[in-house]
Amino acid sequence: MSKSQGRSAPISHSIPAVILAAGKGTRMRARKSKAAVPVGGRPMVARVADAMRGAGISRIIAVVGHRANDVRAAIGGGAEYVVQEEQLGTGHAARCAHTLLHSYEGPIVITYADIPLLRKDEVGRLIARHIETGAAATLLTAIFDEPGTLGRIIRAPDDRVERVVEARDATKEQLAIREINVGVYCFQAPLVFETFAQLTSENAQHQFYLTDTIGILVQRGERVEALAVESAHSGMGVDTEEDLARAQHYWTMGEAL
Repeated sequence: MSKSQGRSAPISHSIPAVILAAGKGTRMRARKSKAAVPVGGRPMVARVADAMRGAGISRIIAVVGHRANDVRAAIGGGAEYVVQEEQLGTGHAARCAHTLLHSYEGPIVITYADIPLLRKDEVGRLIARHIETGAAATLLTAIFDEPGTLGRIIRAPDDRVERVVEARDATKEQLAIREINVGVYCFQAPLVFETFAQLTSENAQHQFYLTDTIGILVQRGERVEALAVESAHSGMGVDTEEDLARAQHYWTMGEAL
């Protein structure tokens, strides 16, 4: 049994985690920051931070913007914060964290704040796979019967990850793909920050997508790994009121740990 299939290797406390929590969450129609909306009585962003700390990560950096004070209150102490002044997309938000990580070299976890069922063991497996393979990037994926608005994993004929396509930019054939991008990555720094300079906003939302870094790295000949979550529910993102209701249901039913 490989390390990635068995018990996760110990995680160095020096590995930082960046939580992207600056978005408005327009489709949620929440009165507060979407990241601060509770699931199971605890804010989503706090649950993501719990998963990071549970995996052995002690340095938490949150990128905040819209209703930043809501997010700070939700996470509480023990985190660092950087402000994304303009919400120009997830790639731009991740780039903002460079101000606190400009001298850092090594693995870095970057994750969205709206994955409240994410488990610490999934984060541990992700980092262990990343270190074991020496990849430039490793991302979590999941299989959903109805992927909806989630980004699709595009694979090459040899089954390697080729890129991630956001649903709004996908073709009809790509929308039929059931393997989705969870939104939790382990990148190698400083390489990942170099790729941010190549991001463009030439897409349906006119934003800088963090997902585009995967295709950029592949085009540069870098190794990209993908790891499927053991429970699809743990990779569920919350983007709408319907998603929130489903996440609350799974939590109540004890399907999240």
